[in-house]
Amino acid sequence: MVRDLIIRPKAEVELTDAFNGYEDTLSGLGSDYLNTVEAALSGIQRPPTAFPVAHGDIRRYLIRRFPCAA
Repeated sequence: MVRDLIIRPKAEVELTDAFNGYEDTLSGLGSDYLNTVEAALSGIQRPPTAFPVAHGDIRRYLIRRFPCAA
């Protein structure tokens, strides 16, 4: 079962900032970052209970290639 995913405005700003930072570092790296985040977000929608609880009822999926969590 696919669950609804809520991305808050603050998270969208952080994603944009990270994209810009990676893109400034190396052309195309920002796109790689967004593709990796999209894959992670897609993955956590299917079996959300497969990931550890980070706080309260919020779960976290660590992204290994880029230093962030989804």
